Amino acid sequence: MSEIKGKIKNPVKLAVACLLALFFASVLCVIVPVRPFSEEKTNVQINYGSGIRAISRELKKAGVIRNRFVFRAYSIITNNTTKLKAGEYEFSYKESIAGIMDRMAKGDVIKHPITVTEGMDVSEIAAALAEKSMADPARFMALCRDSEFLKKTGIPRNNAEGFLFPDTYGFVKGETEERMIAAMFARFKQKVTLDIDKTYIINGYKITGYGILKLASIIEKEARLDTERPLVASVFYNRLKSEEAYLQRLESCATVRYAKNKKTGALLYKDLRYNSPYNTYITIGLPPGPICNPGIKSIEAAMAPAQTNYRYFVVSSDGAHTFSSTLEQHNAAKQIYKENK
Repeated sequence: MSEIKGKIKNPVKLAVACLLALFFASVLCVIVPVRPFSEEKTNVQINYGSGIRAISRELKKAGVIRNRFVFRAYSIITNNTTKLKAGEYEFSYKESIAGIMDRMAKGDVIKHPITVTEGMDVSEIAAALAEKSMADPARFMALCRDSEFLKKTGIPRNNAEGFLFPDTYGFVKGETEERMIAAMFARFKQKVTLDIDKTYIINGYKITGYGILKLASIIEKEARLDTERPLVASVFYNRLKSEEAYLQRLESCATVRYAKNKKTGALLYKDLRYNSPYNTYITIGLPPGPICNPGIKSIEAAMAPAQTNYRYFVVSSDGAHTFSSTLEQHNAAKQIYKENK
């Protein structure tokens, strides 16, 4: 009888010993890094929508954890299974599973700086994102004109042009184009006090908030010096409220470039006759929408222009403008510019 009991106890002890060994091995996997003394680092991309299995697979593939199953078990114990954030991480081989999971739960991801400068249009923003492999430019552009998406995002028009605020953003690799556009519009709402749907009276001219944004975008492209933005704004307001219809044409070269998507090179006479509602050489008043994403100073200039009688300006080689009240003065200024060119 005692012989039978002995045979039963031995397998139990063995099972307990195995479980204890497995437990301590798992603990060691959690707290001991793969390479405790290594200074080497590696980047790991965790895609949006990845579950704990996919995450553990990527980490094991990168060599920063020893065991996928231990990682998953530890995520259950620490209640982090559904809390790990997507994005690009930089991990050291001397980080433990505990440390890696803590960082992933906090979302300690690499953020890539993307600068949207004043005067960039949506195509230029798309190109800047694509240059750093952060977005598909075609998809970004399509979303900027997707009325359903824009409505869902809160952008109050059928085009995102003008609503993507110029600033430096920290975007995560793998972040969607939708999230990037939403972030830029959120910054616009945070920084711009302009009410898009309100009607304003500025310099005796009735204009909507959206009209001010359109005008600010033209000022942004035309004025190189901050001190001249209110003067440039005054020229456009004086033309808009002119009694003569021909003077109500803003005649901004920047609008022609936008209409033709001609970023560089000289504008030819035929360009000025290009048939587009954005071409203010042939259309009266403001274009259908902004021609870029203006900064605060241009928006402020459009809201508070200088009080002048100017209706014309010509730029010189140093970026400054000569402002004129009459066509004769303007022609003389242009002649001086040509002689000094």
